Amino acid sequence: MDLSVEPGRTSQKSRESIFWWSIVFAIVFIVIQVCAGLLFGFGKSPYNHSAVGIFLNILSFGTMVVGRENARSYITGVLTKKEKVTAFIIIALFMTGIEYPVSKFSRLNDIQTIVKFFAQYFLPDLCQNLFATYLAFVGGSIPAIAYMGILEAFHWLYPILPNLKWIISALIGIMAPVFFLFALQNIYLRETRKIKMYENNSESPVGWMITSILSIGIIWFSIGVFPIYPSVIVTGSMEPLIKPGDVILVDKIQKSEDIDQLKTGDIIQFKMDDILVSHRIINIVEDEYGKRYMTKGDNNNSPDTDLVLPQDIKGRIVQIIPKIGWPTLLIRQRDELPYDRIEIGN
Repeated sequence: MDLSVEPGRTSQKSRESIFWWSIVFAIVFIVIQVCAGLLFGFGKSPYNHSAVGIFLNILSFGTMVVGRENARSYITGVLTKKEKVTAFIIIALFMTGIEYPVSKFSRLNDIQTIVKFFAQYFLPDLCQNLFATYLAFVGGSIPAIAYMGILEAFHWLYPILPNLKWIISALIGIMAPVFFLFALQNIYLRETRKIKMYENNSESPVGWMITSILSIGIIWFSIGVFPIYPSVIVTGSMEPLIKPGDVILVDKIQKSEDIDQLKTGDIIQFKMDDILVSHRIINIVEDEYGKRYMTKGDNNNSPDTDLVLPQDIKGRIVQIIPKIGWPTLLIRQRDELPYDRIEIGN
């Protein structure tokens, strides 16, 4: 993306159009959130909604938005004389980074926490800042103030807010601003009559959006963000049902009720020392030590030596996909993968 369009040359008519579009996009974003709330539920706002509270809220987020967007517009004007996506990303990263104290990052101590933080908070904020930066580039500070101000007003002043699962919140927060950016760029280029140059030198925004959604989904699925996650089998302890190179889909054990539903004959994935094992439950033992599970690989001559504790069970195998894990086995032969990232059988 490198078009010779300078922000100072945007006509007054184009700036007015961008301003109104910024309001439309903000309203669309709120409507999407409200619709998601109708599906997944609402929660009470944590902010004070008395008359004094509303006044203080407006004063708080109003001054913040005006100051931040004027600073963004100034930085954008200084650093970007032409439309360059690299410069926009750098500015958006800077504006996003200053919103989080260093202590916030220091508490990210495991992969799940890191993924959840970046997916639920950092990446949506980055995408919003990227769109606001483009607004500042093509329209100055006013459209950016209008867009971000409306979103902040909804967040601070609405008495009930969508209570979304973090995955849904992340998907909306990431994809909506990206769509808005492509849509606004298309509108802006048409109004400045640069659309043919853009169409000849760039790929379809729809294609980028589909690729982005699929990429995010694949990454989340692979690292176990969803209730079901994949795992590669590297040994033959469960043959002939599950062979080396097969991928199993594991339904996570998320609460005690899930443990209680396990029964003899289920194939479970559990942690044994630092490796993951998938074997079949052949007996459930209940004694003074509580409930424990006797397991055995279908291809093994004897049961596993140790009984499996409930807290060591990761999930129940619900599907087997043959052979698609072979690339992992080939990589593992060349460079040993950590045991806690792949499936190991006894």
